[in-house]
Amino acid sequence: MESGLVGALEKLPFLLFGLFVGVFVDRRARRPILIWTNAVRFAALAWIPFAYALDMLTMAQLFLVVFVVGTMTVFFEIAYPSYVPGLVGRERLMEANGKLQVSESVAEVVGPGAAGVLISALSAPVVILLDAVSYAVSSLALLKLPADAAPHAPKADGKAPSVWASVREGFSVIKQHALLCWCTVAAVFTSLFFSAVMAVYFLFLIREAKVGAAEIGVITAIGSAGALCGALAADRLTLRLGVGPTLVLSLTFPALGYLVLASVHGNSFGAVATAAVASFVALFGIPVFDVTVISFRQAVTPDHLLGRVNATVRTFAWGALSVGSLLGGALGTALGLRQAVLVSAIGLFVPSVILLLSPARGVRRLDEAAQAAQAADEPQSPQPSLQLDQ
Repeated sequence: MESGLVGALEKLPFLLFGLFVGVFVDRRARRPILIWTNAVRFAALAWIPFAYALDMLTMAQLFLVVFVVGTMTVFFEIAYPSYVPGLVGRERLMEANGKLQVSESVAEVVGPGAAGVLISALSAPVVILLDAVSYAVSSLALLKLPADAAPHAPKADGKAPSVWASVREGFSVIKQHALLCWCTVAAVFTSLFFSAVMAVYFLFLIREAKVGAAEIGVITAIGSAGALCGALAADRLTLRLGVGPTLVLSLTFPALGYLVLASVHGNSFGAVATAAVASFVALFGIPVFDVTVISFRQAVTPDHLLGRVNATVRTFAWGALSVGSLLGGALGTALGLRQAVLVSAIGLFVPSVILLLSPARGVRRLDEAAQAAQAADEPQSPQPSLQLDQ
């Protein structure tokens, strides 16, 4: 129960504060937010080895540290995609987001294995101290990036809107922009069913597929390599296929991969190879979708609304992650682990079908979507329709 509470407290701040943090980010320069949130995360995590060394560490302190770190993560995760367009220019969003996703994928490949080795060699508190130091290094690195100013937002009668009015404005941007709305719905369904699979993923491999610990390590590493390859391929796929087709195609990979995974039986070389390939295919599609949809959202959203739009989308998506974990557990309990993976894999086809039936499938380039969105924001100008391929 205590371990479960630690995991829940890490994600809870997004549901509690996400929408309001979006308003805050849209009223402030973004780089200082990134620097200070990492500084606070450094201080909070550094407390754990300090308290452990003094023999005064308690579960209550761990709960508090995790909640503080999770809250700072909300600020960082909303501020950084809002800072990137001004840093690199909207014409280079795909390239920039692809590189960011590559660094994240590399960390996901290397991090867990390195953590296990370091914990065995140095102990868990020392490794947490190293993790804390990484946030301090990040803050110092961010100081080298160009400073930015607070976004300029149009004000009615010279007065800034209230917090609740600002929150509603973030919702209205997504609601009024049809393509952005469809992409958000697809992202929510992706989070829901992907989280459902991951809730039973390791239990399925151990209990149903009868895979050993070493084989699970191999399967996980190959799956993480798939995520890395997806991050590297995202920019090239959008250039070759177009934004809309890439979004649709990327969401078919997780569905197909986990559909194959549900067929794995027995701890044989063939079973392990099948599970590894299935994980590679499934995780290949996730970063392709993330890079493309984040770049799309950044391209079509005015700078002074980026924080709120990012906060709204991520609040829905993180909420779906929480519900998806419960869904996966419920399916596993009611139907069995194999059936839970199968049902969740079928559910992962839903977001690709949603985008296939939406106008988003015809978007070819980010600049087309951005120009259409900019024209739609000009009340006295005619509103040209977005150029879509029929």
